[in-house]
Amino acid sequence: MHLILGFGKTGASFIRYLERRQLPFFVMDSRLRPPGLSQFKNLNKRNFILGKFDLEILKDIDTVLVSPGISFNNKILVKARELNKKIYTDIELFTKETDSRLILITGTNGKTSVSSMTEYLISEVYKQETVICGGNIGRPILDTITARKTISIVEVSSFHLEHSDFLKSDIAVLLNIGQDHLDRHKSLKEYRRIKQKILKRTRIGLVGQKDIKKDFMDYSNIYNLDILLDPFHKEISTLTDKDWPFHDLKNIKAVIGILMAMEEIKGNINLINSKEKKTSLVKKGLNNLKSFKRLPHRYEILGTKRGVVFINDSKSTNINSMEVALESIQKKFGKRKTLLICGGESKNQDFSKISKNSFNSIKHVLVLGKDREVIKNAVEGKVKVSLVDDLNGALVLANSLSNKGDVVLLSPACSSIDMYQDYQERGEKFKQLAGFE
Repeated sequence: MHLILGFGKTGASFIRYLERRQLPFFVMDSRLRPPGLSQFKNLNKRNFILGKFDLEILKDIDTVLVSPGISFNNKILVKARELNKKIYTDIELFTKETDSRLILITGTNGKTSVSSMTEYLISEVYKQETVICGGNIGRPILDTITARKTISIVEVSSFHLEHSDFLKSDIAVLLNIGQDHLDRHKSLKEYRRIKQKILKRTRIGLVGQKDIKKDFMDYSNIYNLDILLDPFHKEISTLTDKDWPFHDLKNIKAVIGILMAMEEIKGNINLINSKEKKTSLVKKGLNNLKSFKRLPHRYEILGTKRGVVFINDSKSTNINSMEVALESIQKKFGKRKTLLICGGESKNQDFSKISKNSFNSIKHVLVLGKDREVIKNAVEGKVKVSLVDDLNGALVLANSLSNKGDVVLLSPACSSIDMYQDYQERGEKFKQLAGFE
């Protein structure tokens, strides 16, 4: 008997997975009426245990299928581990069963962009391959288990990795590690340990930070993307010199690195040597990426009004992502040009750790949301700061403080759940209020 722990998109995909195999299951959720449950009207109500986490059910359970929103320390999981029950995430099940080549991508920032760019580039370069992309990017990857595919690209969050110990892959990418989800993972050290699990059982690992590679010095199959792509820095920079923001340089490197790794797996190049072949591959990859349409809400330049540029970076849900946006603005527009709108649910991040260079980019900070007082207290004295009630108030004040050549940037560095359904709704509201719909 299987127990699906936590309902939602992932829980629904677990139900479809088990129904196809005609396997018995229970669904357990602490909410009495979890959203989306109505789509399974045909199921017996006895399949659902709602409004509580009931330990008694474990005596009848062999395997727990856990949704990423469920904490590692949930009492059901704690007891299940004590009883040596099997525990799987949807991504772990997928990696166990698929016969497609697997590319797993994670990182504090950039994983959705890199996943979508990789899907686009791999599909363009390998026309004969059937490529799918899913996971944290939106589509539950388990829903693709029966689909025809030869390459699977899976975006993996720390919430998935927390529960998964046996994720095997052909290529695993760890883009970066910074402050995020510390309300769940409790410390940056623990968060780092969880993220690095993606590299443990991969054929080729790619990392975007030197300090991550240092933790894997004895692993000859793990490569630093900066070192791997350094000979091609000038060519890659041509994209960021035009329509792409400066911080996308690292994302582009990651995608080209994935293409190189795929070519090694196919036996066409050697990542250490093959300079001429790699040069040709980089040119081919960059030419294809020129036609890629960047995702919305990620340093999305909306336009200019009264000489002031408006940028929607609503996807910024942690300090690190906000900092890279500020760095890109400073490189393109100069110091003290940014009217920064930030705030929301801070997830226990320490805003006093914002770098000095980031403050150099800022003209004024406008803070909204649940933790606005905490954020204000952390940055006050380092930069001019004002509290606002909402996005409308932030834009009214930003317009009054801005001059020609300035930039109004929405980069919240926080979750949106205190005021909006998600970062998309927050970003769309910003576009509407700023007059760029």
